Amino acid sequence: MALFRKKKSSAPELSRTQALSFKPVKNQDVKEERNNTENLLLVYPLQLKPLLADVAKRFGMWKDNHAPLKKLELDEMGKFVWERIDGNKSVKKIATEFAMEYNVLQREAEVATASFLKDLGKRGLIAFTENQIRNR
Repeated sequence: MALFRKKKSSAPELSRTQALSFKPVKNQDVKEERNNTENLLLVYPLQLKPLLADVAKRFGMWKDNHAPLKKLELDEMGKFVWERIDGNKSVKKIATEFAMEYNVLQREAEVATASFLKDLGKRGLIAFTENQIRNR
């Protein structure tokens, strides 16, 4: 009897080329607030599982049937990437622009950009669409 089982991966493994071909799209529920600094503040509804949402409602965290809001402050580099998310540019294209702007190697820009976008995706701030590439 095995006490520990390896969790099955629900998502198929992607190649580097496939991952860089995805196009990020902003969640329309995310609001941008600009302040006096160079930073950008993103305000978005907190995503809760139904059980936790029920608890939040009971304790008054849910106001006027709206989920509690979270805030994420982006620095200059995060803002640079965020402003390039338009649903048309691929991760690779955004990383290329990042590499040119900040004078870093393409590979470093790809890793940093992909990691940042993955984090935004986990928070529900963006989603990804597939770039339809066909080998002919």
